[in-house]
Amino acid sequence: MQCESCKANVPLGKAYCPECKSLVRYNVKGFPYTKEAQKALRCIIDEHSDRIKNTENLIGMVRDYLPDYDDERKVIVKALEGGVLDAIIRGTDRKAHFKSERERMISMLGFDRAEAEVALAAFGYMLGLPYPSPLMEEEKKAEKAEPVKKQPTVINFDLKVFGKLDSLKYRISKAPAVKEGYTKLEGYCFEGFGFMKTVSLPSTLLMIGEYAFTDCKKLEEVIVPPSVRKIEKGVFNACVSLKKVVLPEGMLDIGDNSFFCCTALEELRIPESVNSIGENAFEGCSSLKRLYAHQNIKFIDDNAFSYCPQLVVHCYENSYIHKYCMQNKIKFKTSAVGLPLTGENEGEE
Repeated sequence: MQCESCKANVPLGKAYCPECKSLVRYNVKGFPYTKEAQKALRCIIDEHSDRIKNTENLIGMVRDYLPDYDDERKVIVKALEGGVLDAIIRGTDRKAHFKSERERMISMLGFDRAEAEVALAAFGYMLGLPYPSPLMEEEKKAEKAEPVKKQPTVINFDLKVFGKLDSLKYRISKAPAVKEGYTKLEGYCFEGFGFMKTVSLPSTLLMIGEYAFTDCKKLEEVIVPPSVRKIEKGVFNACVSLKKVVLPEGMLDIGDNSFFCCTALEELRIPESVNSIGENAFEGCSSLKRLYAHQNIKFIDDNAFSYCPQLVVHCYENSYIHKYCMQNKIKFKTSAVGLPLTGENEGEE
């Protein structure tokens, strides 16, 4: 391994550089993104320690910082829920507590050995403690390395959050504009803004927090920038005047209550990247007439389209959403795969 700080060679089995004493990141066997998990947890501590009030807070941040590394994220969340980090922090002899927690994770919390090592390696790096895992994986040399595979997209670690305090100056604005540079809208940041009709979002934006625009009664139009990859649940909940929303390619799901009771919304195009539609996502959208949905959707909650009496779903033959519509007696129009969806370009009535 090589030290990221001074580039010195670090012998396998060492968790810190013998030259500059910096901690080193490493992968645990079977978990090729352990290093990314270590980096994410350290970033959370370095940049957001003042916002971590409890374990639930920390778990939410882990999910935000590791959206694509499913195996590593699940292990770390499971360890946090099991109180592993709390036990390590409380311990007076950290080395002994790492060992005892490893044994407890395997014997009582249902972890296998590699999973336990991933969590401990991540927590050690997070706390600035050298933890040399016995399952530390040696990095492959360049000449023997396998062809490079495309890495999952990771949300930028340098999050700049636009929060409730930032939004206060726009409280009576009809068209607030969030400045360039912000990468996340905090949950509930524009909740109940009663004058806002439209909002301009920056090209740097990556995430929109839960219920960010909930109960904005006069909000009519939102164009979400193509940079956005994650939109959390309830974002447009009860926006009763909302008529136009443009969603970006790259987002993966339409969360719970996303458009709940958006009674003025008549048409929506779901990006091809979306693979799930959550609970009550469009419930009460009484004016919704046209929903364009591609074949990548693999899950739709039973109540996603409750009380949408005018809805016609435009989809592909034999897709998941086509079958869902048939089972739930929702009107639909189908196109053959490879052709444009019926009416997608014409805005047909």
